[in-house]
Amino acid sequence: MSLAIQFLLSSVIRFVISHWSLAEKVKIPKSKAALQRPLSERHAFLLIEKDNAWITSPNRELAETFGAMVTRGNPVTVAKTGRVIVWGIYAGEPQESGSLVLDRKPDGRFKLVPQSDTPNTLLTRVAHLVGRPGSVTSEEGQHGLVFRGELRSPGEPSATEATAQEPQPEVAPAAAAPAGGFEKITGADAIAALGQKVTIEFIEKGVKVRIRGKQADCEKTAKRILTGSPTVASEQGSKYMIEGNLSKSFLTKGANQQGPDANGVYTRDDSSERTFTALGENLTAVQAACRTGCRQDSMFTIVVNDRSAGQFVISSGKRRSV
Repeated sequence: MSLAIQFLLSSVIRFVISHWSLAEKVKIPKSKAALQRPLSERHAFLLIEKDNAWITSPNRELAETFGAMVTRGNPVTVAKTGRVIVWGIYAGEPQESGSLVLDRKPDGRFKLVPQSDTPNTLLTRVAHLVGRPGSVTSEEGQHGLVFRGELRSPGEPSATEATAQEPQPEVAPAAAAPAGGFEKITGADAIAALGQKVTIEFIEKGVKVRIRGKQADCEKTAKRILTGSPTVASEQGSKYMIEGNLSKSFLTKGANQQGPDANGVYTRDDSSERTFTALGENLTAVQAACRTGCRQDSMFTIVVNDRSAGQFVISSGKRRSV
């Protein structure tokens, strides 16, 4: 073997060894919660803690694709035995923590399943980061909300970006909107539109609710929608939980209730409580109806999950002066 070839081979070997050593020295932040290890090549686990995001999967291509969609900047990949870990700065609003599993189907669709007490708002944001615009749907699964859709490529705009780039039309006064002319925003999309930071579900139909989330957010919501003192307030893992009875204005049924109208909205005018309430499935129609009967600065709107009927919106406020 000639000296030139020997020199070339030794240079290549030194280059590979030096870069392999650098790769082994890459450090990423350590998460507070444990990182799960998916066994299927179709699955990737995502953990979000404030502004940090970790993705683990035995499939490097899937982990890096998922990481590119939910992080900003240049995520870092670290190879482990039988899996990779991708870490980066979370691209959504760094307000919540949670974990979920992405299941990529062979046809390019995906299923997004929450783990433990992951809030629906965080699940919704991630679904719209990874899904193609117009393809994302949600349904109530056995263990909570589940999202499905078509998985976008990292170079494609996300559903969130597409919505932000659309020209915003001038909004007509609510009272002038024609029947059926309100934008359809229901379920998890309504939660995301409101920026609701807690999950609310009925535990006694139409009367008693359970509020879950951060303690400050739970207590703030409880003050607006519960009557009297909460019946239960406790820590549940990393989350807080409050149970209590809804105030009359947020009940699903009551005296002087009318409807549904052409938009499926029920309204209730309570002169004794001096409140006006609107409820239904469509966020924009409910809020428009509520604005016609109460002072806008007094309105408070929530999305409640009723396992038998799905998610629906209740908006209530102080009546307008007559």
